[in-house]
Amino acid sequence: MTSERKEGVNTSEEDAKLKEFTWEEIKEHNKEQDLWVVLYNRVYDLTQFQIDHPGGPDVLQDIAAQDGTEEFENILHTEKARRMAKKYLIGKVKGEPLGNLFKGSADSDKWAGNEVEPTNMNTWVTLGIVVAAAGLAWQFYLKDRL
Repeated sequence: MTSERKEGVNTSEEDAKLKEFTWEEIKEHNKEQDLWVVLYNRVYDLTQFQIDHPGGPDVLQDIAAQDGTEEFENILHTEKARRMAKKYLIGKVKGEPLGNLFKGSADSDKWAGNEVEPTNMNTWVTLGIVVAAAGLAWQFYLKDRL
């Protein structure tokens, strides 16, 4: 079933159509053979993904049938991991507002619909580091020559 699903970003229209699960229903899926995790009030069936999880299956089993949002964000998952999550999305927590799975990613503003203009800050910081390194290297070079 999950192999047919594609990676990506869930739209608000798709969110509205998600099946609703109560916490009581979710709590039943806490085994290695049947493992669900909640992220931003969306329910993911990660049973088949456990073996492929880069952090190992134990990480997922520790948060089985629970809200793993905080743990997910503490690891600083990449945008790719966030996009991959859609393949395992099966529903949402009944009566709870849905959060933004892309909130913690580098492109969070893009996924929130707020395009952010790129800045040249990285260029200036890099240039400053290079100039400082060149200055130190020159100083040490001259120090040895004097």
